Amino acid sequence: MIMKVLKVGTDFSGIGSPEEALTELKKEGFLDFESEFSCEIDKYARLSHKELHDSKVFYEDITTRNHSEVSQLDLYVAGFPCQAFSIAGKQLGFEDVRGTLFFNVAEFIKTNQPKAFILENVKGLVSHDYGRTFQTIIDLLSNGGGTVNGQMSLDYCGDGLGYHVHYKVLNTKEHGVPQNRERIFIVGFKESRDYGFPVKEPLKLNLKDLLQEEVDEKFFLSDKAIAKCIRHPRAIGFKDPEEYNIAGCVIAGYNKLPGDGLYLKVKSNTKKGFEEAKEGDSINYSVPTSKTRRGRVGKQVAQTLDTGCNQGVVIGAMRGRNPKDPKIRRLTPLECWRLQGFSDESFRKAQKVNSDTQLYKQAGNSITVDVIKKIIKNIYKK
Repeated sequence: MIMKVLKVGTDFSGIGSPEEALTELKKEGFLDFESEFSCEIDKYARLSHKELHDSKVFYEDITTRNHSEVSQLDLYVAGFPCQAFSIAGKQLGFEDVRGTLFFNVAEFIKTNQPKAFILENVKGLVSHDYGRTFQTIIDLLSNGGGTVNGQMSLDYCGDGLGYHVHYKVLNTKEHGVPQNRERIFIVGFKESRDYGFPVKEPLKLNLKDLLQEEVDEKFFLSDKAIAKCIRHPRAIGFKDPEEYNIAGCVIAGYNKLPGDGLYLKVKSNTKKGFEEAKEGDSINYSVPTSKTRRGRVGKQVAQTLDTGCNQGVVIGAMRGRNPKDPKIRRLTPLECWRLQGFSDESFRKAQKVNSDTQLYKQAGNSITVDVIKKIIKNIYKK
């Protein structure tokens, strides 16, 4: 039995992961909803969003919206950008956040008084400025009669919003999708009530389960790019480099792993100077000369997607090439969208109106659908 229709609004809407999650829950008969508004300043993300979702109103800029024209929402969602707080930590309430986009989020909540909200940001927000930035946000949301994770909020700022807030860092790979993506989620309620975040679950999918079978050669790294990622066989004790099909400066640092196929020796910032990457592992190739970020290997799990989605994946032999050649390619736009929980159907709709560059950016900026879906489901479960 479908419950009453929820009035929902989203800011910093991107390609609409909250709407995607709500649509899935509607199809499952769990709830029904209407999108009162969406808001996104990036014109390319707006194109994708409008292909995927229907909103009564689409705003382009939260800073110019008249908040009072929006009817009270049942659920408000905002994945606000993490801008530096110039004076965070002085416990000045709205004065602490004025000039940042979080101020506009807080101002909307103050005006609209939604029954519930979900806010999302990078994990680093929790520790920014020794935790003072995050504490300012939590104080502003909860001071004035609210609670924090079930405990009474101490009133440090006089203009707090009085919501009952719960917060937790969730990782996408612990909620059904093979991507190592940690984000802080803040759930708030106008009325006091219990709330439990979704619990971790064993990961049933590997990165290779989401890979396309047929991929254009343009996604494969060049020999020169591969050579920057792989350690030279002589440097790691291989007696006969020719056995590994070295052609000129191309480094084919493959070795046989008993009963488990091939693996790569990837340059990395470890004591050994390399990490082992097997088929289906992801590789950070975007910064091959970095001493701190180069060569990080995700074991059967994609690393955190960014707006460029510049990470490689070790795959099977490329058609027409020696099976001992290094085989590394970047993830495709479709694979990045899959790693954010979007369906192939949704991707195809967005692909009609956007370039690969924009599709990569949109995936990197999105909230993982599976995670936000679980959070919403826990809010409205009976």
